[in-house]
Amino acid sequence: MSSEDVSKPSATPGGTAHHEIFTDPTGRRWRILRRLIASIVAVLILAAGAAFTAVTRTPIHRELGAGLSIRDTGRHAPVIGSGPLERVIRIDRDHGRALDPFHGQQVGWLTPQELRQTGTAPYAIQKYGYAQGIHKTISLTFDDGPDTKITPQLLDMLAQEKVPATFFVIGRYVVSNEDIVRRLVREGHAIGIHTLSHPDVSEEPDWREQLEVVGSERVLRHVAGVSAGMWRAPFAAADDLHKQMTVDGLLRAQRLGYVHATYDFDTLDWKHNAREGGSAADIPMPNLRTSDNLTVLLHDAGGPNRDRTVAYTRQLIRSAKAAGYTFHTMPQVAPDLQGVNAPVRSDVIDALTYAATRAYFTWPTLLMRGLFIFALIVVAVIGLMNMVLAVRRNRRRRAIVWPAPETSGLRVSVALAAYNEEPVIERTLRSLASSSWPIAEIVVVDDGSTDNTAAVIRRVAYDDDRIVLVRKLNGGKAAALNDAVARATGDIVITLDADTVIEPDTVGHLVRHFELPGNERLGGVAGVVKVGNRTTNLLTRWQALEYITQIGIERSAQDALGAIMIIPGACAAWRREAILEAGGYSKDTLAEDCDLALTMHRLGWQVTQDDEALSYTEAPQTTDDLLAQRTRWSYGTIQALAKHRKLIFSRRHRALGWFVIPNYLLTLIVPFFFIPFTVAATLMAVQTEGVWLPARYFAIFVILQTLIAWVGIRLMREDRAHLWLVPVYRIAFEPLRAYLLYTSVAAALKGRRMGWNKLVRTGSFDESIPGTAPTAFTPITTPRARTTEEFAPC
Repeated sequence: MSSEDVSKPSATPGGTAHHEIFTDPTGRRWRILRRLIASIVAVLILAAGAAFTAVTRTPIHRELGAGLSIRDTGRHAPVIGSGPLERVIRIDRDHGRALDPFHGQQVGWLTPQELRQTGTAPYAIQKYGYAQGIHKTISLTFDDGPDTKITPQLLDMLAQEKVPATFFVIGRYVVSNEDIVRRLVREGHAIGIHTLSHPDVSEEPDWREQLEVVGSERVLRHVAGVSAGMWRAPFAAADDLHKQMTVDGLLRAQRLGYVHATYDFDTLDWKHNAREGGSAADIPMPNLRTSDNLTVLLHDAGGPNRDRTVAYTRQLIRSAKAAGYTFHTMPQVAPDLQGVNAPVRSDVIDALTYAATRAYFTWPTLLMRGLFIFALIVVAVIGLMNMVLAVRRNRRRRAIVWPAPETSGLRVSVALAAYNEEPVIERTLRSLASSSWPIAEIVVVDDGSTDNTAAVIRRVAYDDDRIVLVRKLNGGKAAALNDAVARATGDIVITLDADTVIEPDTVGHLVRHFELPGNERLGGVAGVVKVGNRTTNLLTRWQALEYITQIGIERSAQDALGAIMIIPGACAAWRREAILEAGGYSKDTLAEDCDLALTMHRLGWQVTQDDEALSYTEAPQTTDDLLAQRTRWSYGTIQALAKHRKLIFSRRHRALGWFVIPNYLLTLIVPFFFIPFTVAATLMAVQTEGVWLPARYFAIFVILQTLIAWVGIRLMREDRAHLWLVPVYRIAFEPLRAYLLYTSVAAALKGRRMGWNKLVRTGSFDESIPGTAPTAFTPITTPRARTTEEFAPC
């Protein structure tokens, strides 16, 4: 038979055709789910739209009228008048009237001087508000609160001085300081809106400003039981240019019926408070000799050292009283503000707005803390438990007296499945040839390769008659391995990936476990797989650390419990009898090694790990290759767990069923449901608390992960330089896990058969690994007589 002839896929045990777990060839399941998801999304969108419309409908019940913007007023609308309030007016020059720009009603008269100031402009920004006949009044106004610490101090001081004030509060702080807000109202202070989250509303779209202003009033209505028809825009300034450039923000709220409150004197306390080593004396005082009515801008929250503002306010009050001033709230001196804090009864929409605001601004921090504590407990408890188990196991292993190799009566075969492995297969076979433990045969199944894999195998076999080449049509790795096992004659079968390089004593370290007394039911031994191309780039370095911690800590702990869940196909030894009893490698999943290991447990076979059976594999060097590989691993493992779900909480397999598998499922289920909340909570926490809160949590996780990684490195006798990759590991691990989780779940729901996504081999290995130098390809056209080449039976 010529070397180009190939056979059909074989029907060896375990290699028969099966439908993979979760597959749905009809696609019916996904069609039903897609319709269900679309219906749920549509309902949620409609509900969100209805809720937004209800929340942003102003409680003032004002007829809105036509909208205006800076395009109508121009960017240089004249600023006229004086007073603590401001509004946009339309000018009626014929009659000298100031008109409401939305409905045309008269709101006041313009003096001849004001008419001259407006020139030919159709609109103007008018400052107004103080009642006629009042003099030497001061209205203290405080922005950005309430604050848990400073606002109560300020209220205590104002009560002692018997001075009322006006507080422009931020909705996000109202919902977390409700008692303080109620105290403000109870003690006779006026209260106004400073938006929900303190954005520059002039830079925001219409819907955002409406939500910020109207939402704030609804929160106040629910918390304090009063209306709040006045507001002060965040970042508002007293200069005319700023008023002209931000007129859009003023117009929108005015159209909704809200009165904008400005100020006469800016203390700039926020700037002076931020200076280190400063004091209340640094904050400037208004000129109490020449001023008449004053509205003073201060801040009781939003920055450091606000206690200086409290001290400054006390001094201002005493100085102003001595100068003959009286203190009033803004509604007490501005007729247009009468009734802005009228008592109201909270309605359903107010309650809904309050609940949504509280959820948005307080739950993220609470949720993030809760998730952090939960995750920390899980990582700490499970991680530290695994670490302790791994250390104890390592100490026990040192005491084992291994049988001498020459006393072994076990025949050893090697089974390799190869598909397009031309760059790496020779290196693997050469490393097997250098094994110090005698190998009876090396069965290599060429699974329908389209490159020169078979020719390379022939060349190596020219010098080693233990190599048997079996060629077949492509049927998948599981079928290829079954063909190799069926052809093998050894008591023990060593399985490697076609790119794996082993050390000379690796096979002996794997086989010696089968020689120990009492290990007659030992079915499989896992070797240690290390990244052979670690120094290639940051991605391969990260994977090297991952391999060390997972093998050195997690799998070692599982071995201590007799509950290893995955025996890697890249380096393992199996009792051939156990493989045959298990029915060979199954095609039900894409994780044939995990599937076989769980089958071993179910049949009562034992599995273990040898820490000195070292092998090296080529790790993905690009993000695309890594994602393809890990998607298959993740999806395949989930398939295997679904297939062997009866092992969960099994009485016969307590460590595996009550700890190892539940722990793995916990790492799947918890992130699947909590990752969206965690991401949202983190983003919101950054907005509300800054970057330091998530940064602290991240630092704690890095410290804990560093400790675990350090122990794993010590146990695996690796270089401590790996520890520098721990922060990168944490940063990369969560997004990767999220991607793999959702990709795997999506594939399972869709029911489509996921491809193998084979990694394209490059043959690149670190120079420090012996026996890995690439060899130039020279095909052998005439094999020597002792070279065996077979074809899988049709």
